[in-house]
Amino acid sequence: MTLRSVLFVGLATVHAVIGWIWAGTGTLGPAIAATIYGPLFVLDALGLPVFGSGASGGWAAPSLLGWVCVVLVWAAIWWGAAALLARLRRR
Repeated sequence: MTLRSVLFVGLATVHAVIGWIWAGTGTLGPAIAATIYGPLFVLDALGLPVFGSGASGGWAAPSLLGWVCVVLVWAAIWWGAAALLARLRRR
């Protein structure tokens, strides 16, 4: 396993664990919501159906495509960060 892969798995895992632990505490709720809805608003503006059609009682819940897009956006961000860190480590 390459250094880039290890860094990617580590960064993505830390992101997921922090989101999972603090999701119910309310202290990081707005930040977690921004990491989900930020990319979705951009993709919705481009015309992709990233929000579900059911009543949610508040903000629209992401559709299956929306969740896939959120995961792909954050995977790309963490892969880029891991590639940058691995490159800096080699120098």
